[in-house]
Amino acid sequence: MSRKHALGRYYIPFIFLIIHVSGQPFTTPTINLDAVGQLGFTGNYNGLSPFIDTQQFETGADLRMSSLVLSKNNTFTRIASANGDILTTCTLKRADNQMDIYIGGNFTTITYNNDNQSNSNSNSNSNSNSNDNTALRYIARFDSQTQTLTGLDGGLDGPVQALYCDQEANSVYVGGDFGSPVQTPASNNGSTVFGKIALWQNNAWTALPWSGFNGPVYTITPNKKKNTILFGGLFDATGDGQYYNTNSSQIVNLGGSTTLGSGNGALTAGLGNPANIVCSNNTLPLPDTPWLLQEGVPGYWEATFAYSIQPSLFRISNTHYDGRGTNSFSIIALGSNEYFELSYLDPVTQQNVICSKECHLSNDTSIAFQDFTVVSPYITTGVRINIDSWFGSGGGLASVQIFQSDIALHAHLGDTNDGQCTSSITPSTTIVGNWVEKYVFGTYQNFLTSTFSASDLATTDASILYTPYIPVQGQYTIYATTPGCVGSSTCNDRTQIELTVTPSPGNSTIFFVDQAVTEDTRTLIYSGFLSATTTSFQPTVLLNLAANATAPSSGTVSLVATSLEFIKNGTGVTLVSVLEYSPQNYTQNIVPSWRPLTEQLLHGSTVRTIDASQGDVLYIGGQFVGINDIYRNIVAYDYLSSGGQLRPLNEIGLTGNVTCLQLVDSNLYVGGSFNSTVTGTKPLGNVARLDIAGNQWVPLEMGLDGPVESMFLSDSTITFSGSITRIVNTNSTTPTSVGNAVWDITNNKWIDRSSQIVGTVRLITSLSTDTTVNNKIWIGGIRSAQTYLASGLASLNLDSIWSPHVFGNDPDAVINTGLFWHNTTEPGTNITVLIIGGRFKISDKISNLAMYKDSEWTGIGELDGEVRALTLLNDKLLIGGEFGGRFYDSQPKSFAIYDLIGQKNVDTIGVYGSGGHIGRINVIQVSGNSHIVNVGGNFSLAGSLECPSVCSLNTNTLQWDKVAQNLQGQVYDMTTFAGRLIAVGDLQVNNQRTYIAEIKDQSSIWTVPTEIQSAELGIPTTLLSMPKKVLIAGSNATSGYLGTWDGTKYTDLGSNLGPSSDIRQLLYIPITSSPNDDRFPADSEDMLMVVGKLDIAPFGNVSAALYDGSNWYPYVLTSQRDGTPGTIQHLFHESPCCTVSNIKRHLPVPAVILISIAVSLGIIFALVLCALCFVFIRRRNSARHDPEPMPPWASGRRASTLIAMLDAAQLGVLGASAGAGAGAGVGAYSGDTLTNKEKNGFVNQNQNSAEMRENLVGSPFINNDHTNGTGTGTGAGAGAGVVTFAAMLSAAVAKRAESGPDAPVSEDCPSLFYAKYPFDAKEYGELGFGANETIIVTDMSDNVWWMGYKDDGSGKPASGLFPSNYVSSTKAS
Repeated sequence: MSRKHALGRYYIPFIFLIIHVSGQPFTTPTINLDAVGQLGFTGNYNGLSPFIDTQQFETGADLRMSSLVLSKNNTFTRIASANGDILTTCTLKRADNQMDIYIGGNFTTITYNNDNQSNSNSNSNSNSNSNDNTALRYIARFDSQTQTLTGLDGGLDGPVQALYCDQEANSVYVGGDFGSPVQTPASNNGSTVFGKIALWQNNAWTALPWSGFNGPVYTITPNKKKNTILFGGLFDATGDGQYYNTNSSQIVNLGGSTTLGSGNGALTAGLGNPANIVCSNNTLPLPDTPWLLQEGVPGYWEATFAYSIQPSLFRISNTHYDGRGTNSFSIIALGSNEYFELSYLDPVTQQNVICSKECHLSNDTSIAFQDFTVVSPYITTGVRINIDSWFGSGGGLASVQIFQSDIALHAHLGDTNDGQCTSSITPSTTIVGNWVEKYVFGTYQNFLTSTFSASDLATTDASILYTPYIPVQGQYTIYATTPGCVGSSTCNDRTQIELTVTPSPGNSTIFFVDQAVTEDTRTLIYSGFLSATTTSFQPTVLLNLAANATAPSSGTVSLVATSLEFIKNGTGVTLVSVLEYSPQNYTQNIVPSWRPLTEQLLHGSTVRTIDASQGDVLYIGGQFVGINDIYRNIVAYDYLSSGGQLRPLNEIGLTGNVTCLQLVDSNLYVGGSFNSTVTGTKPLGNVARLDIAGNQWVPLEMGLDGPVESMFLSDSTITFSGSITRIVNTNSTTPTSVGNAVWDITNNKWIDRSSQIVGTVRLITSLSTDTTVNNKIWIGGIRSAQTYLASGLASLNLDSIWSPHVFGNDPDAVINTGLFWHNTTEPGTNITVLIIGGRFKISDKISNLAMYKDSEWTGIGELDGEVRALTLLNDKLLIGGEFGGRFYDSQPKSFAIYDLIGQKNVDTIGVYGSGGHIGRINVIQVSGNSHIVNVGGNFSLAGSLECPSVCSLNTNTLQWDKVAQNLQGQVYDMTTFAGRLIAVGDLQVNNQRTYIAEIKDQSSIWTVPTEIQSAELGIPTTLLSMPKKVLIAGSNATSGYLGTWDGTKYTDLGSNLGPSSDIRQLLYIPITSSPNDDRFPADSEDMLMVVGKLDIAPFGNVSAALYDGSNWYPYVLTSQRDGTPGTIQHLFHESPCCTVSNIKRHLPVPAVILISIAVSLGIIFALVLCALCFVFIRRRNSARHDPEPMPPWASGRRASTLIAMLDAAQLGVLGASAGAGAGAGVGAYSGDTLTNKEKNGFVNQNQNSAEMRENLVGSPFINNDHTNGTGTGTGAGAGAGVVTFAAMLSAAVAKRAESGPDAPVSEDCPSLFYAKYPFDAKEYGELGFGANETIIVTDMSDNVWWMGYKDDGSGKPASGLFPSNYVSSTKAS
């Protein structure tokens, strides 16, 4: 099997294509994957995207924003963002195969994500994004062809909750909580009143014929079979007055003449004022200044009126100030002290409750207010709310509103439009002239009276303007009540008045009233149409002296203020939250064109969703209960049963609010905020399925952990969206979901998308009706959208195929590190094994450390804690981190060794903190001596050895050794540079805090470099050796930084990283092509790969990026489960690469020219030399002279090396009969000096060339006995030439047989291997060979590069380095 095989069982492979989706395509440098092999990306992320477009994003800027996201081939780009929630969508197909998508919500501005990046290949940091903020109030239209958003004639003045696109009429029905369009609308049958609904048709707004509703509309649903449209929400009246509920129509003015008071109010300044709560609009968030009681005592709030009222409803908001609030209360009518009997909906049980002396307010902060309807009305001049128990340290209220069914106006001083509640429309009076309050016996009330001389009849300005609140337009009668003159002793002072009624704009009528009456007299003054009260017009009645008034006989005139009543002449038919409209009937003038359901819900019911797919049966969901609790929150409406009846569903219904319904075949899918059916015991978890045929509720596994706000059907799946953080299931393989979850209808299970989508999803639709166009638009509160769903692990193979791994449902999982290991234990095989470490759980038996082999995950040990570092050494896996637990037959402490070949642990001692707790290892590095490893982290002891922060381990003896003195703290990374060992982190040297420490020239003491002020940089997180410098990366409070240090001076690279940057790793990556010629380091074939969490302008958050010294090229984006930016902790590679020793440098142009000249001269010299050699050979052949024989050679030492064994073999084999030794050629070969690279066989790939030379000196793994040896011989072997490869092969076989098969391979004890593949030597010191050639291996100290000999083709041995995975211990058949 080749290195290019794909990994995978728990992933879906995707080909990485560079395509233009939206914004500007981005040209990324091409990595030389042949040089690096497979790449692995581990980290803290749940989604990953290759970066190919400038509009891709890791996360949204604001959780409160919604987005329009375009996808093509699973690449997601953000088109625009709204400054609020997108709550509803619908689509209209156009004749050109394109479509218009309408979006509605509570936004007022759309921000376009325009990209000004040039389409050139510069890709420089001059590229920038610009945002275009456009006012689109609450509704907008998206053109799929131009991919632009436009407003709808200025939009609306309030939020949009529901949209329905009528394809046949090419119109859009809009519902929500708005008053009217912002611009002047068109009329419909003379009506320009909208009220929560509107129609967009022919590029203009049109009012619906019934002039809207008095409450919000939450759903608009077509009934295709009936050819009608259903509107649902929270309303009980139409704007035309045809349907009208008087219960909550008339708010009582609590300002003006009303006297407010309290008992035991809070003594804290401002919080005990009863007026704090009379002007609130009962919306969230509640006011910051409530009315509070003193702590720990009961009390009351009261209002006393100057006239009698008959309350019909109390709307009360609880306070949550500092954890306080009212629990139980009662309301009494002052004067009679009778308790009002009230009815309300319990928000917990969803049942109607009747109470009088003990009513309850909810402590739920999400509830804006509760309505308490008066069951037994009383006429009273005042009300008192008694608070008897409370939440927290005391009671209190945030808002009180009192309603009455009668529309009545009484004029009193202070009842003007300048009252306390100026922000709300309430009935009021405006008084002009001199008026006083005068008590009238008999009625026992005060009435306003204006008294003046009869001589002033022609000049008096006394008048009163009555401004009622008319909730709905319609036919009204107006009565004026004049108090009798006897009770006020003014019978001789009365005269005539005129009442001017203005019922609608531009219309008025005058009625005369004679006030000289002895008893209270009720007079009809108007009967006809009254317009509804709006912000632009309010009906009025003006009282003033009649033009022809006669002077009283007393010479004194007394005008008295009358009381006015406005009585609506309604049909008597009620409307509760559902209205059905027939556009066809309306067009054909068929009555009725709109009507309520025949059987209606109870007053106060909220309808959130309606499904009319069946036609003859409606399914209605929301927040409501039936009479005697026969249904709750969901109910069916049967058109065919007795002309239309509500029909309870099985088990009464659901325990909480139902927000969305979707009928699929004979199954009704339901979403909302509920945990079970009313009478059932099955847990439902906010979602459920009703089997309509069997009338049975079926759970969707165990449901979701948060309320569902919406759902939509797509192919054979349903997407649920809402406040969801996970799918409720104990199975660790359950899909992960934040904001949305996908249910597979066919297979009845939750599934993952192949992509990661975080946030609510309101719509997914193709941008064209042409199925060949693979563009889709995603709309909703989408915080993040990545190409692949991945559980912190993904790999990229040589064919540029991404393999994301998805496993588990662990929200806290992090994969810190990984590596590839080539398993060649089986004859003729070379299996790539993926090994990862971190803090994760794949299954109950696999966590924290695992390997992926043959498409299956296997656990390694049972570690408790977190693995942070992995390193391979001679097929041994070195493991570091912060962990305990069990590791086969040992109990490791943050360090362990696993024998990958033997599949067993190697018992070793761990590291500890100063208090005996387990320590922490962040980095493991193999030193120049390949059996020595250095570990760094935060620890004090290695076993019992005091060895803080950095310690070394001899892997042969498994003994720890102290590296140097005086260092403490947390080490994040280490490297060697110019003879120094450098450590970075949050450190202390001799109790002096520093971020960088070093050991110079084999010193035994850590020191702080004086050449670099590390405190100014901030804590470094990683570093990397350069040819003559070291790279240092980290971040501080103002920015991330990346710079070089040459041992004397720190130089910032000008990387311009943002302050949120967190760099975890630096690597050199070979590049085959790039938009620019720049490289890093300069004059090389490489760029710098930086991974972590990067803040790069103008791209934003990036998890991996290439840097050429001037320009950044984002490479990978990642996001976490909640949509926040992810982090790549580690990028690992299959082939040896990516360090300073792997950099291929290019010579400068002048040097290339000089070398070219030298080569030309060399060729000329070679030609001359060849001619001379030809002459020399001819002369030698003409007269041959043999050299004198050399003296015999005698062995004086043990054959301890391969060359020495060959010496002995030559003596014993070639000269056995004559007693002669090996020929001179043996001595000549033995006397050749080997290079350091040949002697050592392998130097760790993480070292630079300087380290190689330093660490090889005195290496105990190098036998130097033969390097300077000489020999002579006579007899048969004399003049035999150099040692043959066959002789070396024979000696190697003999030594292996003597030492045994398990003896370690070395120069003393070589072993035979056979080439599986041809290998071309590209550098000096490498050993090239063909397939099936025999190799004598003398050094296997590294698992990647081995040392050995082969036949050079002439029978002589040739030596060098070669990759270990190209050979096998068995010969291919």
